[in-house]
Amino acid sequence: MAIFANFQGLPPSETVYSSEFNISYPFYFQPWFVLLVFLFLIGIGVVFNMIFRQYKNQLLLKRTIDRTTSQIKSREDQFRNVWNSSQDGLMLSVIGGKVIAANPALCKLGNVSEEQLKEMGLTHLFSDSQYYSKVRDKIAGDLKVIGTEGFTIELRMPFRTGERDIELFITRMKEEIEGLPLYLTVFRDITKDKTYEQGLKFAKEKAEELSKLKSNILSNMSHEVRTPLTGILGSSENIMEARKQDMELVGQMEIIRESGERLLKTINNIMDLSLIEADKINIVLENTNVNDFISKILINHKSLGIKKGILVTSKFLTKPFIASVERKYLEMIINNIVGNSVKYSEKGIIQVLVQREEDELFFQVKDDGIGISDTYLNRLFHPFEQESEGLDRKFEGSGIGLAITKHLVEILCGQIKIESEKGKGTTVTITLPLKR
Repeated sequence: MAIFANFQGLPPSETVYSSEFNISYPFYFQPWFVLLVFLFLIGIGVVFNMIFRQYKNQLLLKRTIDRTTSQIKSREDQFRNVWNSSQDGLMLSVIGGKVIAANPALCKLGNVSEEQLKEMGLTHLFSDSQYYSKVRDKIAGDLKVIGTEGFTIELRMPFRTGERDIELFITRMKEEIEGLPLYLTVFRDITKDKTYEQGLKFAKEKAEELSKLKSNILSNMSHEVRTPLTGILGSSENIMEARKQDMELVGQMEIIRESGERLLKTINNIMDLSLIEADKINIVLENTNVNDFISKILINHKSLGIKKGILVTSKFLTKPFIASVERKYLEMIINNIVGNSVKYSEKGIIQVLVQREEDELFFQVKDDGIGISDTYLNRLFHPFEQESEGLDRKFEGSGIGLAITKHLVEILCGQIKIESEKGKGTTVTITLPLKR
């Protein structure tokens, strides 16, 4: 580099030449310094990021711990509520009879405190100090193999409050106490249930005795009542036949015969009902011309209706057909239903409708009789019940005809439906399955 001086027109000074040199930038403009600062700033960012993430994780961990603690506390409260409010006695114990905890129900059952049980052991729960050792020996084998599913046993336990029937449930917990397995034992007092069962057993035995007595009475009734009654009816008919000219005597004998037949019918109904309830009836299916069979049954009812001034009509909506039916019980059903319509009607028409609907027999009886009140409809099929009661009732009968009918319909796998309105008549509909 050349340097010289010049001042206000004076000749310039001698030129001085310096050696070569380089101009250096400040260190903070140096690339290495810029790189170092850049790395430093990155490091600070990384550190701040780590600190922020740690703070965030700690905050999240704190929230998780608080939530878990709250859930644990809630579950503990729930467990404590169940433990304290349970009606069953609950106990935590280890082998040897050491009690870890007992709920109020168990303490009340044994008339002891939880502290006494913890201090004195399970034997303090019973009035017999040897009872625990006896029971322990009895269930020792089960305790060795018991799992989390537990096992149940019924025992008669002599608590300090008295002997009780207990359903004992024992299950092994996952936890251990001092290296010993921990067991949860549930004491469920079933004394009342046992007493109730014994009462039912006693009642069943009494019912069986009464049933046997009833069977004996019915058997005697069949022999001691029905047999002489049959003789009375036969003798009455013989006297009426032999003394046709004596109208006064015939009239008296007619009363005897009608009363005897009424009594015989009642006895037969009672016998039939007892056989049905005892499930001692046999079903015999026979190929039958159903229309013809029902027509013959209705002949007698039509005659009785004429005597009362009532018209009994029958209408068959299906051409004559053959089907397998239980003739005896079908006849009883028709006689009971149509007979009731005639008995409880004083005027009008009784319409009998018969129809085959696929594999079912449809049988309907509609009358203009006295009808049935809504109150009595609910008790219609109860045996020995009638809507009119007392000595001044207007219509005769034992009140078991409909009960027998319903039983027979159900035995034959059919259905019966009764619709009625007081003073406006009754409609009875019966459907019975038909066998080809």
